[in-house]
Amino acid sequence: KMAALLAAVTTERAYCSTRRIGWMKEDSQREAFFEAMPQTGRIGRFIRILKQHAGADAALEILRDAEQYDSFNPKEKSNWWNRTIAGMERRIGTGNAIVIMRECGGKCCGAGQRSTARRLYQEAGTMQRFLDQISRHDVKEGDLTYSLIDEHTILAEHNRCFCQQVAHCAERFETLTYCQCSAEFNRQFFSAALGKEVTSEILQSIIGGAETCKFKITIL
Repeated sequence: KMAALLAAVTTERAYCSTRRIGWMKEDSQREAFFEAMPQTGRIGRFIRILKQHAGADAALEILRDAEQYDSFNPKEKSNWWNRTIAGMERRIGTGNAIVIMRECGGKCCGAGQRSTARRLYQEAGTMQRFLDQISRHDVKEGDLTYSLIDEHTILAEHNRCFCQQVAHCAERFETLTYCQCSAEFNRQFFSAALGKEVTSEILQSIIGGAETCKFKITIL
């Protein structure tokens, strides 16, 4: 009986060791796939945030053809984002996808943009002058307008898509999830400018089929 028990233990140890080796190989293969994907820029940041929130296995399912991304032309990149966002929503749910895109938007509005927002607001002196100024700052006239609806509400309207990652998409995006990135950028920009908490909600988007992108910023 003791011999049989020892043999069983040895067999189990060997089995566990084999499984660990298999897991290590799988981990190594997964990392090799991620290493083949873009590491820099917005796409690299998106990949890292997605992997962190969704896990490696789900991320690999979602990030199909990502290793070819840098070779894509602008239209192919836009179409890749459309497919990838739709796949992300199916795989991990719309709520989780929004969290990921919001985090991406927060990274886009970096220290430089927040500093510029504070400076422009201080130089303007009033909310209306500030909105008039940022409606013209680094953009062509008519491309962007910020309107003061009331003392707590600002309406931002983009007359063209400013995100080159998706501006050339052949088919419309089915949801507003991708543009949660821009919504979070607006939230952080205005919060930094005003020194107050704000919320930012996307109402419609050009890539979703609307003529303009609209965001509602609410000062709390």
